[in-house]
Amino acid sequence: MIPSLYIGLGGAIGLFLGFPNPFVHLPVLVLIYPAALALLGENAPSPASALRQGWLTGIAGASAALYWLAVPVYEVGGLPWILAVPCSLAIGAYVGLYGGFFAVFANRLKTYPPFTRCCALALCWFLLEDLRGFLFTGFPWLTLASAFVPWTPVIQAAALFGSYGLGGLLAGTACLFAHGLRRKSCLYCGLLISLALPLGGLLRLESLPGPDASPLTRPLNFALIQGNIDQNQKWLSAYQQATIAHYLRLSEQVAAKGHLDLIVWPETAMPFFFQNQPEYASLIREFAKKYAVPLLIGAPAHDGGISGKRRIFNRAFLIGSGGQDLGFYDKEHLVPFGEYLPPWLSHPALAVLFQGVGDFVPGVSELPLQVKALALGVLICYETIFPEIAQARVGAGAELLLNISNDAWFGLTSAPEQHLQLSALRAVEQGRWLARATNTGFSAFVDPAGRIHTRSSLMKTETLVGTVVPRQEFTPFHHIFPWLRYLVPTLLLCVLLVPKICHHQAIETL
Repeated sequence: MIPSLYIGLGGAIGLFLGFPNPFVHLPVLVLIYPAALALLGENAPSPASALRQGWLTGIAGASAALYWLAVPVYEVGGLPWILAVPCSLAIGAYVGLYGGFFAVFANRLKTYPPFTRCCALALCWFLLEDLRGFLFTGFPWLTLASAFVPWTPVIQAAALFGSYGLGGLLAGTACLFAHGLRRKSCLYCGLLISLALPLGGLLRLESLPGPDASPLTRPLNFALIQGNIDQNQKWLSAYQQATIAHYLRLSEQVAAKGHLDLIVWPETAMPFFFQNQPEYASLIREFAKKYAVPLLIGAPAHDGGISGKRRIFNRAFLIGSGGQDLGFYDKEHLVPFGEYLPPWLSHPALAVLFQGVGDFVPGVSELPLQVKALALGVLICYETIFPEIAQARVGAGAELLLNISNDAWFGLTSAPEQHLQLSALRAVEQGRWLARATNTGFSAFVDPAGRIHTRSSLMKTETLVGTVVPRQEFTPFHHIFPWLRYLVPTLLLCVLLVPKICHHQAIETL
């Protein structure tokens, strides 16, 4: 038997290397993590021991994969490394706790037959990722499916039952391989799923319509402006005019080359209250009129209340091709500790630890923004990691997804790549093109299969011009999404109870 220490260490390393990191990213290695948790749970003498071993494995792997959380605390928050590093450890401990719960499930299920056990663990993985996606405002980062975004055929199953469902299937397959060390039938079943998943994905890729498939839908040309403005300088008033001039110059370079249907600037590209700066706003409106092109720009906004009582929003403004206001969207799911501080931490004694935390309030409208009869489902930054938010946008009529973000906080780390991969899953789940404009990268165009057609570099000034295609069809996942939280627990109960009921009836018959 392999010692638990080695199993746990292997699981932690697999979790780290399976996601984008500074060394090598090999997606398949992430499957070592659920396999290790299952083995640790089954070998543990008690649920408490399983929880401890699984949690430690998760802490090590998740903290390493989320190392970048310490960077903004140190560089932007101004705290020393000795206080910044524990932030990665704290969030890693929270994410790792779900690994501990998974190990406990494995421990409690060890009396079940191997196939039943693996099916149950697959469903448990779905429930744990789903729970992490909404508990305590939600943190669905490091989801198992997101590691496989570079392997496009594998992630096509997310169009059927979502990224959490795909994560459960991958976790169950990993458990089959773990049991395959002792049972050949589990190994063969794991191999069958491993072949069927990408082959089915390839068939879906072949069946997806191309840009010219529908004569009623015209492909649209979008330009994404990546300004690469220094995060430590962008909020200084002395740089505001230079920032506007920079974005207008980049936009003019692409607008002068040919027809564009929309130009997109990133989240808080304009580091001031857009509605309070008419002299700056007029420059943007005149640009839209001159080139007859709509713009979507990110900037903070307020509700017009008196100073000190204003509600502040993280807003996306849509400016029409005539310079008129077409609408706006206020970010509804804010980043805790970044855009707002949870009330239970609003204490003067903690002020030094949370200096620089914003005071934004969430928006309430989920309706798409309309431009030239096109319905845009806007997702601001962090919102793109939540399946339910993209689901709401498409349910409200969005024909494509538009994500504006600012990952400049994290510099040259793995965070922007991890964020991009999570964003790509929303395109697959909803069957929509996704255009993503960021301040420092990665800006990208992602098709409904999750293929990244064009992407920018990191920490560089760039403009991307790409084609997107509005779509109105719904994926199977979009249809079953409202029922999944009821369906999966029901399936889990059936998997666990039916064998026992059948066994009990067999005994009574005898």
